[in-house]
Amino acid sequence: MSTSFVVSVALPVPLRRQFDYLPSQPSDLREDYLPGTRVQIPFGRRSLTGVVLATSSESELPVSRLKPVTKILDRAPLVPAVILQLCQWVADYYHAPIGEVVFAALPPPLRTATIDADIINSLQETYWTVSSLGRTAGNADHLIRGAKQKQLWNVLLQKKSMLQGDITAQGYSLTQLRALKEKGLIQSHSFIPGSNAVTSHVVAPPLNQEQQEALGTITSDPDSFRTILLNGVTGSGKTEVYLAWIAFALTQRPDSQFLALAPEISLTPQLRQRFASRFGDKVAAYHSALTDKERMRVWINILEGRTQIVIGTRSAVFLPFNDLAGIIVDEEHDSSFKQQDGARYNARDLAILRAKEHNCPIVLGSATPSLESLMNASGGRYESILLRQRAVNASTPSIRLLDIKSRPLHGGISPPLLEEIKQHLAEQRQVMLFINRRGFSPTLMCVECGWLAECRNCDARLTYHMKAAQLRCHHCDSTYSLPTCCPKCKQDSLKAVGAGTERTEEFLETTFPDTPVIRIDRDTTQTKGSLQDKLHQIRRNEPCIIVGTQMLAKGHDFPNLALVGIINADSGLFSSDFRAAEKTAQLLLQVAGRAGRSAVEGKVVIQTLFPSHPLLQAIAAQDYDAICEEELHIREAGRLPPYASMALIRAEAPTLEAALGGLWTLKESLTELLKFNSNLQIEAHGPFPSVMQRKQNRFHAILWLFAPQKAELRQFLKHWLRYSEGIATPSSFKWLIDVDPLETL
Repeated sequence: MSTSFVVSVALPVPLRRQFDYLPSQPSDLREDYLPGTRVQIPFGRRSLTGVVLATSSESELPVSRLKPVTKILDRAPLVPAVILQLCQWVADYYHAPIGEVVFAALPPPLRTATIDADIINSLQETYWTVSSLGRTAGNADHLIRGAKQKQLWNVLLQKKSMLQGDITAQGYSLTQLRALKEKGLIQSHSFIPGSNAVTSHVVAPPLNQEQQEALGTITSDPDSFRTILLNGVTGSGKTEVYLAWIAFALTQRPDSQFLALAPEISLTPQLRQRFASRFGDKVAAYHSALTDKERMRVWINILEGRTQIVIGTRSAVFLPFNDLAGIIVDEEHDSSFKQQDGARYNARDLAILRAKEHNCPIVLGSATPSLESLMNASGGRYESILLRQRAVNASTPSIRLLDIKSRPLHGGISPPLLEEIKQHLAEQRQVMLFINRRGFSPTLMCVECGWLAECRNCDARLTYHMKAAQLRCHHCDSTYSLPTCCPKCKQDSLKAVGAGTERTEEFLETTFPDTPVIRIDRDTTQTKGSLQDKLHQIRRNEPCIIVGTQMLAKGHDFPNLALVGIINADSGLFSSDFRAAEKTAQLLLQVAGRAGRSAVEGKVVIQTLFPSHPLLQAIAAQDYDAICEEELHIREAGRLPPYASMALIRAEAPTLEAALGGLWTLKESLTELLKFNSNLQIEAHGPFPSVMQRKQNRFHAILWLFAPQKAELRQFLKHWLRYSEGIATPSSFKWLIDVDPLETL
């Protein structure tokens, strides 16, 4: 039914639709409701903040059923059109509720009904300068009577300009400032501060021949969309190529902007420091560990062009750049770029879309590129650049497979590895031990009756954390007190089996009491600044032993690190995940790449029970190309990604039977719809119980969907979602679609 106009709004609710409202007042104009404007609206008994998507002349609903907008929150749109378009694409491709996508893209302050002026005012800082009258007033004795005002005036005369916070920190009051302002001697100014980045500039080192050729390729067509895969071995100087590209671009377009994505928050301090050492306060960081105010400040500074370079994790792909000249995705293969809750987007793929929208190049960097990117490069969709030599004359580390069958292990460490550690410490080098298990021990068991400590909420064993004196589930974060005897047989026969980072740390501290042991995992880096403190300690280049989990596998550059020991390389060798070989090779080669990144000769020792395994043999030979070639043959034969498009329907319910039953109901509707679309080559496999069936007292199951082409699967799912709206399932049965999943079990 027709009305003056209807406002379509995105709301933060899990429904795949937008909602129509009437204008707040009959006199309102469409210009008051431009896309990107935030509004306050009634939703049932609640009042929600929404974002205007569009206005139209009609609604599918009768006007009598439409409610008016409660309040317009912004005088002008705060969410740029380019971000709304990106959110709409995410909602369409990943079949996610548009409201959840839009609100996930915004910094937290914009998700509430705060007026935009209040938001911006909260970010502003004030500084004071001497006015034109003040510059001619001399000592101003005829104007200033109070001694404190006189002191303040002399300070400002000397400094010319001072932040209000610095003035009050010296003991002067706002009353004294206002008194000088009323006399016309000084004036105040407000601004939104930038990144507070390092401003000292480091001279760029000369690029080697390979790096120069890479830079030439990237800068050959700087104002066109191109996807470039920078495939460089660890330590080949990919970051220097990024920096040289940005420096070149800023000479051509001084006001242009760059986005550099990193897979983990732990990598952003190092990258930010490297970038800021070249570009000073043009650089800012953006990730979820920042405060709401800090994230809002970056958003506004990007929107207004004050910040030109952002180092961020996946959420930074939604920042409102105006003049984007290039995007970098470092460690492009990393699964952390895939969001694992809410709208399950892949930030790497969205970054490519943003580069296309801004008509600029994007560089995907990795020493171990994903099979998808390698296939796109071989097929001509991506340009490919190879960096095969390490920078700064560093040599490639040697890799040794160490058979630990029949060898005693102490803290997970075999005697040969222990000897290597002693030798490298004696040479004043650093050692890193990689063990991808937190805690003291992954299993607590009774050696008398075989009882195992298991989580009451999950199908998982509890990890023993010795320092916290508790058992902890690493899946639901439940904690349990440590039993004094076996709960089953009541014997005093409990034993911690296996090694985690805590146990390895304890053994090393006992064995090397005069050497710092630095443990880096989720447990030791929870407090703000703790990770940076540990990394700073390592970068002093003094002998130490670093014990860490996957947090240490990516991107870190420790010049004095000579030995890397991988405690247990076998966990990914026999997984039923079809991506297991690719992930294992990427992880182990990335960890190995931390060794010998400067003039120090690097050595890697991989402990394994299966030294003859073909994958480990290829890793020891550092032949990632051969691994990928073999994996691509296997994927093609099995019609698996990247030779097919894949989606999962993930379900959970109070019982496994209910989870599987609900998926069978959905599969029947899929099959029914396919009967009317016989030309489609959609395959549905399952449903299957998830590998971890029970998590947080909910049972999980999956249904696999395959199609030869992404567009075919996308259109079918879009059609099926409309078709399936009438399917009745219990309210306790929850499900979602995961497009292009990286975790498939």
